[in-house]
Amino acid sequence: MDGPAAAGKTTTCLALARTFGLRYLESGRTYRIIAFEALQREIPVDDAREITWLCDRLILESRSAGLLTSERYASDKLRETPVNVAVSAVAKIADVRRRVTSLIRLWAESQTQCVIEGRDIGTTIFPAALVKFYLTASPEVRAMRRVRQERAGTYENVLKDVIRRDDADMNRTVSPLVAAEDAIRIDTTNLTIEQVMSRMSTACRDRGLEVIRS
Repeated sequence: MDGPAAAGKTTTCLALARTFGLRYLESGRTYRIIAFEALQREIPVDDAREITWLCDRLILESRSAGLLTSERYASDKLRETPVNVAVSAVAKIADVRRRVTSLIRLWAESQTQCVIEGRDIGTTIFPAALVKFYLTASPEVRAMRRVRQERAGTYENVLKDVIRRDDADMNRTVSPLVAAEDAIRIDTTNLTIEQVMSRMSTACRDRGLEVIRS
């Protein structure tokens, strides 16, 4: 699943994973971990060489794919404003993206089936995925959701950050955020979670996935 920030990816991916009994991975968390560590170590996030070195170090310390699922970092710390700003610079570094892409593919190979969210999952990392979704919503609605969820910052500032992140993700040179041609596009602006889940679950069942009965 791909899409811009606060489009509802995490909420629906987690629900899909529960519904179909699959493991879930948030690929963007890895870039946030690298950005967080760069800030902690006072490494300039626009220094591609130093950030790539940091990425290699973190991968080594976490024993390869363990960086993807590391529980050392609290989610609220990874979503603080400084990290929100820094992660765009980290995510556009080609060498870092190549390393993270390799980790994601390595993790996925160990799963029979799984749910993965990000910005280039259906276009670059898994172009042959069984089911692809692209979730979006208006910037105003996404900003309001982020304010409600994280309870940090004013609506005006969060809206500016959402628009800034969109621009950075969609216009970067390496793996820009775009909808895959065969992705099922869902605009969640005026939809409830239940409505979005209904569409997604139906698409998954149509492609052979079976709902896990508790």
